[in-house]
Amino acid sequence: PLTLGEVRMLVELFYLPYHHGPLAQHLLEDFRWLRANSLSVGVPATAPDACGGTQWRGRAQSFQLLCAQTCSLHSRFVSSAGRALLYDLHPYLWDIRNMLLAASAFVLWLGCQSITTPILLGGDAEPWVRRGGLFGELQALLPVGNSCDLFYHPPPLFPSSQLYLLRPLQPLDK
Repeated sequence: PLTLGEVRMLVELFYLPYHHGPLAQHLLEDFRWLRANSLSVGVPATAPDACGGTQWRGRAQSFQLLCAQTCSLHSRFVSSAGRALLYDLHPYLWDIRNMLLAASAFVLWLGCQSITTPILLGGDAEPWVRRGGLFGELQALLPVGNSCDLFYHPPPLFPSSQLYLLRPLQPLDK
């Protein structure tokens, strides 16, 4: 069964329509801060203001950990929840998991930048193309502009906890 911490995490991700729980608020604050301060990553370690890059990397690591915990919550929920509850909540967990995977990948990309010039982060999309809640706010912070259809990845019809490992074709597979 799910632990009390995992149930609390689930509730905080989907708190109220226009208010976020403490975990969701922390995710948004970290993501906004990482995006706004991404220029400090490219500062060389020998520079006098190199502590900004260290602070950025620390917060990025914290953000990555929260994203990983949310992804593991999805896996644990699929394997432990009752079927009726699973079919009701799975589409929401599926969406937030995929959005956090995209945000996590974006933060990793920002961390790989070695340039110190501003990065253009796309234009604003029309307001009606974004959904609400934590999903919509994270989507608005990603540099996708009007390409919001990139995030339409419907959940599987039958939720499964089975994991698959994709690998290249090996000579032994023939």
